[in-house]
Amino acid sequence: MCDRRHVIAVVLAGALAAGCSEGTTEPPTTAEPLSAAESMALFEGMRAIQSDTAPTIIGGSDSSIVVACPLGGQVSVAGTSVDEAIGDTLRLVSEFTATPAGCEFSSDGLQFAVDGAPDVRERTVLVLAGFFEHFSLDGTVRGRLDWRLDDRSGSCDIDLVLRGEPDLSSMEPSATGTLSGTLCDHEVEIDAQDIPGPSG
Repeated sequence: MCDRRHVIAVVLAGALAAGCSEGTTEPPTTAEPLSAAESMALFEGMRAIQSDTAPTIIGGSDSSIVVACPLGGQVSVAGTSVDEAIGDTLRLVSEFTATPAGCEFSSDGLQFAVDGAPDVRERTVLVLAGFFEHFSLDGTVRGRLDWRLDDRSGSCDIDLVLRGEPDLSSMEPSATGTLSGTLCDHEVEIDAQDIPGPSG
């Protein structure tokens, strides 16, 4: 039987995010805004950087780390995780802030350069009673990014809400869920099926 804290760590791993620390992306212009598909490519590209299991860490402090972006630039990530146990109920609150700085990456065939305006903030709350007698996984991803794509540039506001539930159908617990809300002025509902936990 899985230890409850191991299950919680696995379920929460990869449950969102975005981000990259000081940069030089050009100021927003009145150029054509991102389409819905381009907005998704931007978001998924940032998620890929945060979910990288072997990131290139180039700096940091006691409260944050700085990770190199795939094609240049960096992302500074700071966060906290606090758990509280009352009886057989465990509540775990995780909060992270990601600040991109000249972060360059390719996603869905598009090459982006991104800066925080000022950053992207993620909050996840997990409540577990007993051994999944009751389970809730909720969260938000909010913030603003300045982006550059070819000869276009602009800003992308992010306001997403996560609703999730456990998936214990395999040997390694995970979570399924949905991110919904506004992404770069587009209403979206993103399927977050089979959010994986760390291997091993």
